[in-house]
Amino acid sequence: MVEGKFTGRFKIVKSTADHLILNPGGIVDYRFKRTKELPETCRRRNTKKEKSFETNFKAFWETFDKNYAFFEERNLNWQKVYNNYLPKVKKLKTKREFALVLQEIIGKFKDGHINLEIPDSILENQSKSKSVESSITKDHIVSAIDSIYLKEINSYNNGVIKWGSVQDSNIGYIRISDMNDFANYVPKEYQNTAKFDSIYNLSKYSAEPLEQFQDEINGINRIMKKVLIDLKDNDSVVVDLRFNGGGYETVALRLLSYFVSEEKEIIKIKARIENGFTPAQKISLKPETKNPKKIYLLISPVTASAAEIFALGSLRYSNIEILGTKSAGIFSEILWKKLPIGWEYSLSNEVYMDREGRPYEKEGVPVDYELNYPTERFKFYKSFYSNNKFSDLAIEKVLKGDFSD
Repeated sequence: MVEGKFTGRFKIVKSTADHLILNPGGIVDYRFKRTKELPETCRRRNTKKEKSFETNFKAFWETFDKNYAFFEERNLNWQKVYNNYLPKVKKLKTKREFALVLQEIIGKFKDGHINLEIPDSILENQSKSKSVESSITKDHIVSAIDSIYLKEINSYNNGVIKWGSVQDSNIGYIRISDMNDFANYVPKEYQNTAKFDSIYNLSKYSAEPLEQFQDEINGINRIMKKVLIDLKDNDSVVVDLRFNGGGYETVALRLLSYFVSEEKEIIKIKARIENGFTPAQKISLKPETKNPKKIYLLISPVTASAAEIFALGSLRYSNIEILGTKSAGIFSEILWKKLPIGWEYSLSNEVYMDREGRPYEKEGVPVDYELNYPTERFKFYKSFYSNNKFSDLAIEKVLKGDFSD
């Protein structure tokens, strides 16, 4: 430990003989209580039994049983999963068979924050399912928006944020594509070039995690001041998160702070523990502007994770109206674990709520004006075309000022 850091990954918030509070650079503090001794499973050496499929399945199941927060929301009877799959696991012969069983179980959750990292060699002969992706991609959509609807377009960090004005109007437009990669690592001459990623990643991974988080915040502060200056004469601003799949929650909330002028408690967060939940931590937002504009926030079923946290915080502010279709409903930080066999996996164990304590997992952040976007990603992209003609109904609605529906 050096100057309040814990191996560069955690900031020490508070430390006593029996308690430790750490922050990993996010908005949630993690509290630890000293135990009298290590659990028995941590004290014993790995044995052949530890590597058996049955033992690994039970470890997987028990970890979810004690930590996963959304069995009810995801309509999953976890005890029934155990009863149905344990007999099958006992008959397995290969790691590949075991991996396929775990993948099948994970598929039942329909939770985008559950991952299973399996060595490529184990599944190298697995047949690839045929792609159902449409020929229309996100890049096609955003390119069409830029060319048809926008003028005076500016871009930062390979388009992680783009801004300009809507044609034939006094409305500003900001599209935020990710909630990461805002650090000011890349010189101007290498922006939007093939060298961008290599230069950015070299600086990013040379820094310790806490430094990376601070670099992100510094980058946001720098670029958002320019964005707001460029859009200062616009009457209102469209903020487009429809294509944003997430990133860092700290990035999301710092960005939101540039569109509001009041400090408010916006979010509560609690975590699943074996016998219930932790007390909720209250998150407040400190504004970075004194004179906020009218904001039209665009979201879709593709809007996920940290982008949803931006939208969730927006519910507390009267100058922000939300258009589109409810977001993906995947909020929790990812809790990573490791099986005895060595495979890493993740799960959702945090509940994000609004100020009144209402959770939005699975159901997503609601909208003020519904545009009925399809929930499937590629059908969503396709919805921008009618008879091969491109049209953005959200921007059209803002241009017309038609919010009667």
